[in-house]
Amino acid sequence: MIRSILVLGGGSAGLLAALTLKRKIPALSVEVIYSSRIGVIGVGEGTVPYVPSHLHHYLGLDEYEVFNAIQPVIKLGVRFTWGKRSYFDYTFTGQQHSWRWPDLPRNNGFYGFEDPTAMDLSSALMDHAKALPRRSDGVPDLPPPGSNFAWHIENKLFVAWLEKACKREGVKFTDADLSGAETSDGGISRIILSDGSERRADFYIDASGFVSELVGKSLAEPFEDYWSSLFCDRAVAGGWDRGDEPILPYTLSDPMDSGWCWRIDHPDRIHRGYVFSSSHASDDQALEDYQKIAPKAANPRVVRFRSGRYRRSWIGNVAAVGNAAGFVEPLEATALMVICLQCRWLTDGLIDSQLSPNPSLAGLYNTLNGSIWSQIRDFLALHYKFNDKQDTPFWLRCRSEIPLNDVEGLVGFYQENGPSAINAGHLPAGNPFGIEGYLAILAGLKVPHARLYQPLPPELQRWNAYRERHRQIAAAGVGMNETLRELSKPEAWKKIRRK
Repeated sequence: MIRSILVLGGGSAGLLAALTLKRKIPALSVEVIYSSRIGVIGVGEGTVPYVPSHLHHYLGLDEYEVFNAIQPVIKLGVRFTWGKRSYFDYTFTGQQHSWRWPDLPRNNGFYGFEDPTAMDLSSALMDHAKALPRRSDGVPDLPPPGSNFAWHIENKLFVAWLEKACKREGVKFTDADLSGAETSDGGISRIILSDGSERRADFYIDASGFVSELVGKSLAEPFEDYWSSLFCDRAVAGGWDRGDEPILPYTLSDPMDSGWCWRIDHPDRIHRGYVFSSSHASDDQALEDYQKIAPKAANPRVVRFRSGRYRRSWIGNVAAVGNAAGFVEPLEATALMVICLQCRWLTDGLIDSQLSPNPSLAGLYNTLNGSIWSQIRDFLALHYKFNDKQDTPFWLRCRSEIPLNDVEGLVGFYQENGPSAINAGHLPAGNPFGIEGYLAILAGLKVPHARLYQPLPPELQRWNAYRERHRQIAAAGVGMNETLRELSKPEAWKKIRRK
């Protein structure tokens, strides 16, 4: 029976694991071993709607407290300047391509293939640089967590708040470097700290990041590389203090000669990064290209990573969370989502097994981890496979070599039948992107299909009326600066969440 858990790592993965376990299973003794010498990465980070949902629905944490502690920027989706269009949007509403209005015979994808602007309210808000619609009483109309929006967060603020929340729940903290770990019976028997002391626990969580101290190093679990699908393995990261630039309520994604570039907005800072393939650009070349699109960024740094996962994430009495279990490049900001899923799978498993997990529980955790990483890999691969904006060696190689893997049937169905929502039948239950995500990328990139549709004039009139309504609501919406001011007031939250 598990009574004590030791978490190795004090970043967002370790702290989310500790907070989730201690809040849902208060009787557990949870200790975080972290090194202040290593510190926090301190970058801007994007999320998907599952992250606020995990904090507010699963953990039941107060929205006002969290929002004002981490000061997130509302993220309505991602704007891509990829492919044949000047741009296209992938939002979180589920009401772009797969949505069907009751008075139209087909889902939106057939009407918006040539012009996908304002297909839903979020994309119209993005066009107007507005974060949220405005309610009749003037306050921002913030949907419930986990529905139509996600966050841009500053990692340092997020980690600082997580640490505070953990301590409030009774999580213990020890600041020390790891010296080594002792294995026995296919797991970990103790860890040794740099001061010569040791720690023992019934269960260990490896949240040590890319080094994967326990699963990767001590237990020597094989790593499965995603190199054949995702060629990027480095990123130039930097940013600058905000001037008079508007706060964008979305992530901007621009193609580059050997990869792509992100822009993530925060209240006081703008983060720009260039994800690239070291097979197609040297660090020096990438830095030179980066400075052209981010001339205000001072002292950018190159970060190395590899996309892939460990074959097993739960081995004996050790479970890996976050980068210690696997990582895929940040194209769709899935890192924190996967951490939240891992924390929930682990916590629910311990609750349901009455803190006495068996091999079948560990096996299912490994199956779920393998499945989520594979689904993310294949979704990201679509972005590269069908982007034809540039003909550089990197992009030509992407189009010719990247495999479709488990989405080959979905893509083939789309090419024969167009952006039909029934293509969802090709996705496994619980797919994190849903058919909406795949149609947003395929149709957004204008991947050709055999079912171009010419609506009758009355249909087109109704379709355009819906889009115009979105634009009208968006034009009267609330910008991010005003949203931050309003949501700093407790009375605004009382109005927003009044039942």
